Amino acid sequence: MLFTVASGYALQALAHLPEDGSFMMAKDLSGQLKLPPPYLAKILQRLARAEILESVRGPKGGFRLARPSHHITVGEVLVAMEGAGSLDACIMGFPACDCDNPCPMHEAWSAVKAQVESSMTSNTLRDLQLTKMRRTHLQSPQALRRGRR
Repeated sequence: MLFTVASGYALQALAHLPEDGSFMMAKDLSGQLKLPPPYLAKILQRLARAEILESVRGPKGGFRLARPSHHITVGEVLVAMEGAGSLDACIMGFPACDCDNPCPMHEAWSAVKAQVESSMTSNTLRDLQLTKMRRTHLQSPQALRRGRR
């Protein structure tokens, strides 16, 4: 696995936040997504420190996107969660692996890494939200009934 479970939870949570700028409580978000509440709260706080989310304490508070979803890339979220250069380490674990001293997987991994990085910087949270909406629509009872006809 390239990324941690925390990064997956972060992307799920961010894609689930309302686009209208309203706040959502961490406990409500964790309940809807069926994610562990304390763990998700820590993830959301980390995203707020990275200025991807805004947070407000109190009964009318919670978390919301700091910018419109189409201005937040998946790559930005992954850097906030994994750290910059998370894909830069040698895939085989060698401490000295570079173009001058490549490991057996260096060339193949470099190509994969470039493709992953390109995808992460070109995809936004809005793309994730749209995919989620299409998926939900396709799995709705009405869509399933239409598919049987």
